[in-house]
Amino acid sequence: MIRAINFLISAAVLASPALAETVLRIGVPAMPPSLGNPFRTSLTPTIFSTGAVFDALTRFDYDYNLQPWLATGWEPIDAVTWRFTLRQGVTFSNGKPFTSAAVVNAAAFLNDPNSPQIEVRVLNEMPYMKSARAIDDHTVEITTSEPLPSFPRYVAAILMAEPESFRAKGVEGFSREPIGTGPYRVEKIAANAWSLRSAPTAWKPGKVDRLEITAVPISTSRGQAIQSGQLDVALGIGPDELLDVEASGGVGVAWPFPSTYGISFSLRREGPTRDVRVRRALNMAVDRQRIIDQLLNGKTVPSGQPAPKLVLGHNPDIKPYPYDPAAAKKLLADAGYPNGFELTMEAMTGAAPADAAIFQQVSADLAAIGVEVSIRTMPTLQFLQRNSSGDIDSDLFPTPWLASPSADLLRSLNQNSCFRPKPYFCEPSITPKMTAALREADPARGLALRHELAADYHDQAPAIFLFETVMFAGLSSRVTNFHMDGLFLAYHDLGLTQ
Repeated sequence: MIRAINFLISAAVLASPALAETVLRIGVPAMPPSLGNPFRTSLTPTIFSTGAVFDALTRFDYDYNLQPWLATGWEPIDAVTWRFTLRQGVTFSNGKPFTSAAVVNAAAFLNDPNSPQIEVRVLNEMPYMKSARAIDDHTVEITTSEPLPSFPRYVAAILMAEPESFRAKGVEGFSREPIGTGPYRVEKIAANAWSLRSAPTAWKPGKVDRLEITAVPISTSRGQAIQSGQLDVALGIGPDELLDVEASGGVGVAWPFPSTYGISFSLRREGPTRDVRVRRALNMAVDRQRIIDQLLNGKTVPSGQPAPKLVLGHNPDIKPYPYDPAAAKKLLADAGYPNGFELTMEAMTGAAPADAAIFQQVSADLAAIGVEVSIRTMPTLQFLQRNSSGDIDSDLFPTPWLASPSADLLRSLNQNSCFRPKPYFCEPSITPKMTAALREADPARGLALRHELAADYHDQAPAIFLFETVMFAGLSSRVTNFHMDGLFLAYHDLGLTQ
């Protein structure tokens, strides 16, 4: 009798749903263009996938405070040398130990002139790491190309690949069988979907057995998949989809992003926007609060500078341009345009929450002061390629003034300044201050210089600064511990209720 009871208990345990394999399904706007190559980019949406597999030396928390990660400490040795102490007891998903060799391998690949340049774009996100050398297995010295007191913020962009496998397989082979120290390891990888399993040896292992990450390019489709039970997490949805998810019993999440969203001016073109009075007038013509309240569910705040509150260098004394159409029209008249003028805008849609509706509202606000905007949309990839190469052919174009991966104002300015090979905005008088801020070793003085730069950009108005960027996600009611560590989804905490 006792044997029979034990058998029944064992059978019940084996059949228990608690022991069934847990699978968490995530929908993202796009998969990484280079599959599992960790050195292509550390930005979204790629990081939504690679962040499950790889770790960096440092990481930002939700509020963008810098935290130790694979490195437990760091110190400057001289103006261009940093010594990092690495976390001990960390292993890659193939069982190899994480040591200084991984850092040396990353630096060598990123700076090798023979590396395929399309595969090392992450160096454009932090173009300062020159070389690395191992002091011992858990101590490494990194040399920068110039003095950079904020360098530990930048290494948050460099994901660590298992060096032996990377060298043996090459970047293309490794990208199909990536190996990192993250909470999950890749089982199957394709252009539109990844299947991953919890890495039992990870220093922060995943809380579910498997992850399924799938590209669902259309935002509304990602939101609907939460409602139908096909997905557990939908990243990068719009505010309307978020409301629909909540109405169906799911959970809507919004979080700050390290950028200011704006409509930039292409000042290489001749025309009215060359006059700073015109640019300020257009800033005063837009009702930012209405856009936020009506199109973004009130989840963010207006901005008048290229850095949101969570970014190093945000100047709290700078206020957004006031919404004042009458003053805007007077400025236009003072600049010689009492009857307004026409502008063109190239744009992509579906890349940011409610972006198409935002473009239309900005256009309507400008029309109210006599400025007619003709909007020309194009596919996202085409727009990004044109913007990256400096080939935008219009007066206006949407721009996230992105401070990632370093969460530093200087990062967002670097891409919107004379430092860019084909700049849309270049004010030579500002350039020396940018260089001084980058190299300033005293934190208080460095911050003061950044505040001055934020004020310079507010006054020069190279864009219609709109609002601090916000991101949205929809979750099924079963998802637990969803939070962001900077740009990283905290996969090690993400779980499911039974």
